[in-house]
Amino acid sequence: MTTPAESKPSHTRPGPFLSAALVSVGLLAFCAAFLLVDQAYFQFASARFPAVGPSVWLATAWGIVSRAPWLLLLALVAIMRPRLLALNFGEIRPHWRLIVSVVAVNCGLVAAFLVLTGGNTPYSGNEWLITEVVTVPVIEELFWRGLVFSIVAALLRRSLGKPSALNLAAWLSGIAFGSLHAGNALAGVPLQFVAIQTLSAIVWGVLYGYLRARTESVFPAMLSHAAMNLVVILS
Repeated sequence: MTTPAESKPSHTRPGPFLSAALVSVGLLAFCAAFLLVDQAYFQFASARFPAVGPSVWLATAWGIVSRAPWLLLLALVAIMRPRLLALNFGEIRPHWRLIVSVVAVNCGLVAAFLVLTGGNTPYSGNEWLITEVVTVPVIEELFWRGLVFSIVAALLRRSLGKPSALNLAAWLSGIAFGSLHAGNALAGVPLQFVAIQTLSAIVWGVLYGYLRARTESVFPAMLSHAAMNLVVILS
């Protein structure tokens, strides 16, 4: 005979490899859905928005309008589950040297690349200053190093433990973030630039994820992203 305790079904957690694989597949499906929705909305909004030209105000407005669905989602999360966005100072102070180093290397390498290649990008131009230095870093970092990173890390933590979950979350969210830049080709950005931008975004996305993991805050990644974009704008 079996005792009542022996007759209870056992609940086993998936192994680390299976857990990582399931989360990776889920993130891939999410990225596909993200790209479809983002491109559909982009086509809808761009067909109804006036040409930006050299206007700072129109460029700034377009930066917000073109990201409105994700901005609304982030606002909802900020109200209901603000901890998912990592909007706190966490462990910034003990890691200030790491933060300064990442920002300096990030800006230095991007500046060197722009000098060697002539410094001309689709985002060069003062009209994009506010969009690229404020709107883009805030929204993208809150979404990828805030929301997506937090969800991926939480899903992995029970099987991998906190340190491994945070490290893998940095890689997965960074690769997903960078790879989605390939969708810029659908918006008319030159393919050569899109290829370079995608590779760069993967590398820096992973490093921003490590900043998020080490500092437990989204602000260092936001700072580095903004500084890099400023270098691009001023090139």
